[in-house]
Amino acid sequence: MYNNLPILKDRPALFWSLGAFSVLFGSTLGWLFAMSASLPALEALREYRPNVATRLLDRHGAPLGELFVERRFWIRYEAIPPQLRDAIVSVEDDQFFKHKGVRLTSILRAMLADLRKLSMAQGGSTITQQLAKTLFLSSEKSIGRKVKEALMAIEMEKRITKEEIFELYCNQIYLGSGAYGVEAASRIYFGKHAGTLSIAEAALIAGLPKAPEKYSPLKSPEAAMTRRAIVLERMKDEGYISAEEMEAARAEPLALAGQEGGAAALHFRDSVQAQLEKKFGTGGLYQEGLTAITTLDLTLQEAAEKAVADGLAQISEAEEKAGRKKDGSQIQAALVALDVKSGEILAMVGSAGYYQSQYNHATMARRQPGSAFKPFVYLAALEKGLNPATTLMDSPVAFPRPGGPGLWKPENYTGKFYGPVTMRFALENSLNVSTVRLLSQIGPEAGVKAARRLGVTSTLRPNLSLALGSSEVTLLELTAAYAALANKGMLNPPSFIRTISDSSGNVASGDGKTVEAVKPEVAFVLTNMLIGVVENGTGQMARIPGRQIAGKTGTTSDNRDAWFIGYTPDIATGVWVGYDDNRELGHHQTGGKAAAPIWAAFMREALKDVPNSQFQQPGAVTARMIDKRTGLLANQWCRDNISEMFVAGMEPNEYCPPPGKQSSRDY
Repeated sequence: MYNNLPILKDRPALFWSLGAFSVLFGSTLGWLFAMSASLPALEALREYRPNVATRLLDRHGAPLGELFVERRFWIRYEAIPPQLRDAIVSVEDDQFFKHKGVRLTSILRAMLADLRKLSMAQGGSTITQQLAKTLFLSSEKSIGRKVKEALMAIEMEKRITKEEIFELYCNQIYLGSGAYGVEAASRIYFGKHAGTLSIAEAALIAGLPKAPEKYSPLKSPEAAMTRRAIVLERMKDEGYISAEEMEAARAEPLALAGQEGGAAALHFRDSVQAQLEKKFGTGGLYQEGLTAITTLDLTLQEAAEKAVADGLAQISEAEEKAGRKKDGSQIQAALVALDVKSGEILAMVGSAGYYQSQYNHATMARRQPGSAFKPFVYLAALEKGLNPATTLMDSPVAFPRPGGPGLWKPENYTGKFYGPVTMRFALENSLNVSTVRLLSQIGPEAGVKAARRLGVTSTLRPNLSLALGSSEVTLLELTAAYAALANKGMLNPPSFIRTISDSSGNVASGDGKTVEAVKPEVAFVLTNMLIGVVENGTGQMARIPGRQIAGKTGTTSDNRDAWFIGYTPDIATGVWVGYDDNRELGHHQTGGKAAAPIWAAFMREALKDVPNSQFQQPGAVTARMIDKRTGLLANQWCRDNISEMFVAGMEPNEYCPPPGKQSSRDY
């Protein structure tokens, strides 16, 4: 009896241990068969799908990142290349397509090895057993677990095909470095789909299930190459490859992929994830195998991140030269760029650095926009029949302070008053007093309604300080409002996603509805005034030679916030700079000095390959020569004439008076 098992001849204790196990196995066999047959999980094997990753691409199809609980991409059995199937079968279970779920010889061999070492060291599991353990059982090393695993494997083979088992296995297994399944491993390690793997690459992946982290080529390339050689040897022994193919694959160098899409546009990706979760739920996001083509342009994103980083470095350097103390607080900035015609977000920077602040200042931070709100006041005035040549009085004025005693006396940033000025001059030079007077004339509610129609949803307080941007807004909604002016008054809600497709190929487009917020002729006239802000006024640091640019600066009290929102016929971009704790930026860090240079640096890159274009004049707009100072129609008595744009029918009707006479205008 002992002659055939010499290891037991001198160790009777092992014999009795084996006998005891056999009795245990026999006594529980029926119960375990019944248990495995009744498991509801086995009934749903064909429909089972583990968590899979959602892929994010930029607007041109470049990888932007992935959203996942487990980084997995489902691959059908038919798409698994023969060389990868052969490699996995060779090293993991060379009789996979022949056995019925278990191999008794392998189990006995493993059992004997365990008994020698008095431990559960050996596996002896088939691919089907490994899948059963992964799907339904724990990693506990015990005889009971091994028996359950074997019986479940047998039952599994009765219910689904070998091909379905192999597909589940290839998508379920963990292969190191965050990769679940062979498709994810192929992308992470080699930057390609599994269907294009070489024999050597397939062998490396097939060798990972034994010890995924130990043999990870990213962590231990030498160990990975040694394991690859073992798999190739097994493939040759099993007849899947020739000796020549084995040698050629062994000689193939390890060519790993770089990191895929990872560090750019992280604030943008957070926003996309939130939208997808809202639309599909957590289950859909991580189980449907979604692919979202976003609106982002990675090339523009890189330009935006560089412009913000360089701009903040220059501001910090200027602050140090001015002797301002630093206490470790990080100056923050945000930038968002929109496609004018669609409202799609082309680039987004949410903070000075994502790993220092995940707070997205472009979408979440509500800050006072300062004078960047003034275009809404002038828009409301134009809609009420006023025009760029309408004169306003810029002189001391006092208003009752809302909700409190005393009077409010607005002042200009320069501390000076300019007397009678045109609406154009007041906007170009961002005069506070004349703008407050204008809002008082048309009513604060008119300014609120104009902003609302342009998509500003934040709370707006209808008082006269609204003219100076006292109500907090986000950078994204403010930039989208300016984009509507660039788009001939047509408002497109900002969008993050172009299309979404699932693993079955069903495609849905992103949400978005275009509405007319402003008459095109009014939008054009206001745009023409904002061009003057850049050409002649506070926004001159945003000028780009040869480009027609409209925009507006914004600076709040004590220089706590610096803004520049500007646009061309193609792209609208907003920039904000400030501190989270609301401290001042420094006396000279206005919207024109702090934000506009960042805007210009980004837009120079963004417009590099965009054909130069002009804002198109609608038919309901006329041009007249006027006196720049008084706004009166030009004649021989005028001193400084300019061409001004008017909504048809709203032109001035009075000419410059001859010397010694005054205009009939009442200031």
